[in-house]
Amino acid sequence: MLSRFVLFAAILVLASAQAFRAAAHGPDDHGGHAHGATVTDGQPGSPADVKRTVRVLIRKDDFDVKTIQVRAGETVRFVITNDDLEPHEFGIASHAEHLEHRAMMKQMPNMRHDDPNVVTVDPSQTKEIVWHFGKNTDVEFSCDLPGHAERGMAGNFRVMH
Repeated sequence: MLSRFVLFAAILVLASAQAFRAAAHGPDDHGGHAHGATVTDGQPGSPADVKRTVRVLIRKDDFDVKTIQVRAGETVRFVITNDDLEPHEFGIASHAEHLEHRAMMKQMPNMRHDDPNVVTVDPSQTKEIVWHFGKNTDVEFSCDLPGHAERGMAGNFRVMH
């Protein structure tokens, strides 16, 4: 029961933060995206628009890739497989958003995600994210569990125009 209360409280905090961010920037600054969208101009993509699949393997506290090239306007399916012995995340966001998420994860290290831009991937599990990239070039992928990105579990998207 306590874990449901903590989860509910976290959702309220996140919803408040999103509402604050939207009010501070205005709906046109970032496309007015719902939960799961980032301050980048990317957004959850439609599987029907996917033209390419990128596989990401997690091994020994690391991603097998550090840079992924994408085109502005491209919708990509990411297939993330965890071949490590502990859970990890794969999240798509700006650098500032990742820093914010890491701070939140320090407060709630057992939080799990199955959102449009971030998933928790347990050992031997595979998850997918379909993401439509905008024009913003400040887009990264990271595992924001406490200490993971700091040990190198992060990379960037090279957004080509």
